[in-house]
Amino acid sequence: MPILDEHVSAYLHGLRPERSPVMAEMEELAERERIPIVHWETGRFLATLVAALDPVLVLEVGTAIGYSTLHMAEALQSGRILTIEREPQRVREASGFLGRAGVGSRVEIVEGDALEVIDELEGPFDLVFLDATKGEYAEYLRMAEPKTIERTVLVIDNVLMSGSVAFGDDAEVPDEFGSWWGPEQRRSARALNSELIDSDVWLGGVLPIGDGVIFATRR
Repeated sequence: MPILDEHVSAYLHGLRPERSPVMAEMEELAERERIPIVHWETGRFLATLVAALDPVLVLEVGTAIGYSTLHMAEALQSGRILTIEREPQRVREASGFLGRAGVGSRVEIVEGDALEVIDELEGPFDLVFLDATKGEYAEYLRMAEPKTIERTVLVIDNVLMSGSVAFGDDAEVPDEFGSWWGPEQRRSARALNSELIDSDVWLGGVLPIGDGVIFATRR
């Protein structure tokens, strides 16, 4: 269920422009095989940030089939994206999609577990986007922080978890509010949201875009 009221979500959905053939194919695959991808509005938000920031280097943790990667890559001017994915099948799918979309040269897919490879990557990163294992977000950020600079922007997806973060750890979450998110996932999301709101390193907040994103910049 979207985190916004149904009539607002329907209105926003109706505003979406026609997608390119490759992007439409990715959306169809994700729906058919239940592959998690960002909401279109989140993708457009990322594309807008890339167009405005003109980043030299973007770090994305969690490629999946490359849907959010494509949104960003299409908006790149001269920079490139390092995106991490640990599932070999997803790496192959993302590589194929990005190549057919004409942006493959702007993207390097790093195959491996983010907890093992972030330390090996060379920054600095102008934009960091986290969208992988939710309980590991805080660790991804800890590892990426030394590779950021004063103008670095941070975006983290799924921090409202279909609205389920508003329920207590032991609460029975109605299906329409994302009952598939477990108590530990909700607990880690709430902890991360609170930590970043009070952070001495990052200045930002939680925005009700897509499934909820943290949007922040270095202090």
